[in-house]
Amino acid sequence: MMMQTKRVLAALGACIVMAAHATDASKPLASVNGVKLGTELMDVLVSNALAQGATDSADLRNQLRNELIAREVLAQEARKLGLDKEPAIKAQMALQQNAFLSEVLVAKQTEKIKPSEEKLRAEYKRQADLLADAEEFQISHIVTATEAEAKAVIKAAKDGAAFDKLASEKSINPSAKGGGNLGWLLMNQINPLLSNVVANMAVGGVTALPIQTQEGWQVLKLVAKRKYKVPTFDESKQQVINAVMANERAEYVQKLVKAAKVE
Repeated sequence: MMMQTKRVLAALGACIVMAAHATDASKPLASVNGVKLGTELMDVLVSNALAQGATDSADLRNQLRNELIAREVLAQEARKLGLDKEPAIKAQMALQQNAFLSEVLVAKQTEKIKPSEEKLRAEYKRQADLLADAEEFQISHIVTATEAEAKAVIKAAKDGAAFDKLASEKSINPSAKGGGNLGWLLMNQINPLLSNVVANMAVGGVTALPIQTQEGWQVLKLVAKRKYKVPTFDESKQQVINAVMANERAEYVQKLVKAAKVE
């Protein structure tokens, strides 16, 4: 429970920094060296804790209250030492505040977005047209820690060793449990470092040389490829809604930025 509480508080750090202390008219959660902590702080923390799967209880609220008090004590000491006046710290606090306010503004704007059926179908058609000639690739891979290990895997595959068996034995990627199978992927779903290689591979082929990525040295096998079947509007409606709302949010931000006087 304590670890869960700490995760909630960490996620809400910017919110706590910004939250106002209680007014004289409100009932305070606590008073720390004469500074009143408003109950709205607890409301925010409990709400977010519940959203992350916690169960509301006296124990949870007591832990949150103790943590808030401790943070207020530390914040007061930091101000006494003048830490809030240091340029780097002031800049960090300003960044946190602006980020939090930006997220709240965009979230509230998102609540107002009610995309019409016409707009959704137009976005669906746009996406469907882009995918009309797309292909899907069924890929398996083996990831090793060194180039030498990857080259040894390539040689073993060329000598006839089963790729899935090599993957289960040699790969350091979690996909090793499934024989290295990555399933069916569109080209834009493939790591850019690998997509150009995949595009030029023959079905059944294995890469001639290992490819270095952040995960490690990769060896690929193109198991199969096929024409992509575009899902119906109803099958992809939620994804279309998400796309339209993302576009609306981006347009809202761009509109505000464009209207701002920037010198």
